[in-house]
Amino acid sequence: MAQATPRPDRDTEAHALGDHTNDNKEENPASVELTIKSTESNVESETIEPTRDSNDSHAPAYSDLNDNVRINKPEDESDADKTNANVDGESGRSKGKGFKESGEALELALLQLGPFGLYQRYAVLLLCLPNVLAAMYSLNYVFVAEPVAFRCIVPECEGAGSSFDNETVRALLAADRCRRFAPLASGSCAREHFDASRTVPCERFLYESMHSAYAEFDLACSEWRRTLVGTLRNTALPFALVLTGYLSDGWGRRTAFCLLSACAGALGVAKSCAPHYRAYLALEFLEAALGYGFNSAAYVMMVELARPSLRVAFASATGVGYGLGGVLFAQFARRVPYWRNLLRLIHAPALLLPLYWLLLDESTRWLHVAGRQRQAARNVRKAARWNKITIDEDLLTAIIEDNQTEQEKIRRNPWMSLLKSRTLMLRFGVCCWCWVAVSFVYYGLSINAVALAGDRHTNFALNMAMEIVASLLVMMALERFGRKRSIFAAFLVCGVACIIPYFVSHNGTGLGMFFAGKLAITFAFNSLYVFTAELFPTDTRSSALGAASLVGRLGSVLAPQTPLLSAHVQALLYGGSSAAAALLLLLAPETRRAPLPACARQAETVRARALADTTS
Repeated sequence: MAQATPRPDRDTEAHALGDHTNDNKEENPASVELTIKSTESNVESETIEPTRDSNDSHAPAYSDLNDNVRINKPEDESDADKTNANVDGESGRSKGKGFKESGEALELALLQLGPFGLYQRYAVLLLCLPNVLAAMYSLNYVFVAEPVAFRCIVPECEGAGSSFDNETVRALLAADRCRRFAPLASGSCAREHFDASRTVPCERFLYESMHSAYAEFDLACSEWRRTLVGTLRNTALPFALVLTGYLSDGWGRRTAFCLLSACAGALGVAKSCAPHYRAYLALEFLEAALGYGFNSAAYVMMVELARPSLRVAFASATGVGYGLGGVLFAQFARRVPYWRNLLRLIHAPALLLPLYWLLLDESTRWLHVAGRQRQAARNVRKAARWNKITIDEDLLTAIIEDNQTEQEKIRRNPWMSLLKSRTLMLRFGVCCWCWVAVSFVYYGLSINAVALAGDRHTNFALNMAMEIVASLLVMMALERFGRKRSIFAAFLVCGVACIIPYFVSHNGTGLGMFFAGKLAITFAFNSLYVFTAELFPTDTRSSALGAASLVGRLGSVLAPQTPLLSAHVQALLYGGSSAAAALLLLLAPETRRAPLPACARQAETVRARALADTTS
């Protein structure tokens, strides 16, 4: 994945390169042919360098595929030479040329489409919308099962329709909300008929409001049953990741998205009709296990749509959508407080997401890998028509032709090269702990946002707004300061921000530190997706990223239980986890400006390659 950065003036660079081409044209007539041959041997290599966009005919080409590749085109080249060898600038246009494989032709055709035309804008807009809903589904239990004020029912003094603020009854309640004074004489409500020195457990409870599942399912004095909702949901996420990977890789990104979004909508609406607590828990688990992955499928489609230099920007757009969804959810919860109606409000739109089958094309890259080259070529043609771009027909023909041998199609076990490398296994362990820490702290702070002083809806909205700010910071910081230093600083800031409030008595300082910690951990969370993908070779990249994320779900499973702990213990856990992740991160190499490694040997030396590229 790559980071989009401000691009240099395109006209200045284009004319400078054009002058250089004209100066050398007479001295070395074979330069064009040699350059094209060099390009053919290196065009498959990937890079994370920013692209220089240019529509000028003299601009450098294929910078997204390999930053070291430069293809120069003379201005007065003859028609005969153009027939034999002609490559056109950033558009990646090629004529009369053979390709080693159709995958190379596909990448060149995708470059011809341009970085962000109408086709890409349309797809990005549609794929950001599911992230808005995903935020509401991931954290809905914060408001759906939020605790409400309650007190014991004293049967000797009250019956049906009793007032919650009955002062006579309150005088008979002990300091422990779950106990009341023991009665001396059955049926009498007089104060002297209760023993103030002895208490008994409450048998029934009266709630101040019935808008929460906490009250409707009578969860008073069973806080663990309330937090179990979030824990059970996060326990289902590993199943969701496995299911999503199977459907997405085997049946297609769009197919997985439509199936899983339908499950999320249907099971969410069914959950709003749960008759009792156990049914609610079962539906919560099923909704997470069968519906959570629709967002992951949309994320993969988004990243595969982008050229390398824009992948970080496209991925950050999903973070903006997620944060916006959290802010909207807080407002929905304020205006629709009853939990059943709130669930129906947020889950019903997911029933429309399967219509994306008609609105979106399947991932072109997945179609090509799956052997459906003709459909991939049709997608390229459609995108070119939308973007008003003319695609070289030779490229489209090469996409359809599969020149790979049967031996090249045999797929190795992607984990073998990783397991045999001590360096990569150490790196994988570091990534796993970083994912555990970031998941634990992120979800812990998100859940506890409603417990802050002030309006719980406002606090939650501000908390989720940090997602938007963090996503914008990711786009600016990762390329400028590097992946390792940026994530290290984020973990360190989060650890300090979580601990400082317990040494300062000022309420405003504590609130400010909380949001600073949330901003930092959100930045680290979003950046880890990019960093983890760049640390591993191509044949294990997806597997390693998925496995590290899967292990990280241990943190999200434990996070909903943190409200059971004291504030000081929570602060130590959050601060300690973040500090440990920051220190372990020092063992990982920097990947900024390093080409994505294609094999285990290249991945092991990614640090040296990154440093060499930086100093060059």
